Amino acid sequence: MLKGMAVGESIAYLPVREQEKLLRGESDHELRWGTQTSLALTTTASLSRGYQLADVMIHLQNWYKKRQYAPMGTIQDVDVVTKQALENYTKNRDILAAGIGTDDADSENILSRMLPVSLYLYHQVGVSFINDEPAMLMLHRIAGLTHNDEGALVSVGMLSLIVSQILDGHLISDAVENGLAFGFEYYSRHQVFVNELTAFYDLNLPDFSNIPADKIELNGKASPTLEAVIWSLLNSDSYTQAVEKSLIHGHSNSIVPTLVSAIAAIYYKDDLVLEFGQNLVSKRVITTVIGQAERSSRFNLLNKPTNLG
Repeated sequence: MLKGMAVGESIAYLPVREQEKLLRGESDHELRWGTQTSLALTTTASLSRGYQLADVMIHLQNWYKKRQYAPMGTIQDVDVVTKQALENYTKNRDILAAGIGTDDADSENILSRMLPVSLYLYHQVGVSFINDEPAMLMLHRIAGLTHNDEGALVSVGMLSLIVSQILDGHLISDAVENGLAFGFEYYSRHQVFVNELTAFYDLNLPDFSNIPADKIELNGKASPTLEAVIWSLLNSDSYTQAVEKSLIHGHSNSIVPTLVSAIAAIYYKDDLVLEFGQNLVSKRVITTVIGQAERSSRFNLLNKPTNLG
């Protein structure tokens, strides 16, 4: 997943002609990953030690202040919401009050960082982690360290539920249908989230995959970006095709290819991800974190679910 994420983010930064050549197997262009992958690495590294909310924040601080998991040669920036949240924590040392709860925190920038949490919850609790309130609280609290808006939290939940269905062996179409159904059921029971569900009505339509790509209006919010990710996956039959579909949404958005490549890597298990991965800059950082995660057994696909406890 992490290698797929780095490949997708790197491809998003390439010129269109280089993207096309790479996906046709006609280029060995150096691949420079960026912030989205770095934030996923920080989260994975923390959860490899077990879940401690304070430790996740420490890892985020180390990325922001010390460039940990952000080596030379990668493309690093920090979005306004994440920056403000991390500075809030530096100033007040209040971990539960650091996150931003205003409307601008309903941002796509939270999605990539939370993808490893989806894997962690699936392997620790199981596909039915939505029925485990401590697990859902953990999901929302990790996201809320920076993006604490209800819309962002619901988007994170929907993404996590869909990914958990994919991990459980379902076809993409069934995973989307099941994940959304569980998400609507869960969030409709919690009054604070009910009004946010309207943003997912289009995604829940039976013919969503048939809408033209340009009907998905990417505006920086989390839910339209999730729409673009799911649309790309539903309209693909291979890893390469999924990435190609994700690039339709334009150079202005690097998060869609980042997420699509990560999820497609999980779903298709295509060796092409490993092949592309050889061209990643600073790939030792990624392989080190992957190794930590595997040794911890907290992300191991063969593990039986256990309680968070």
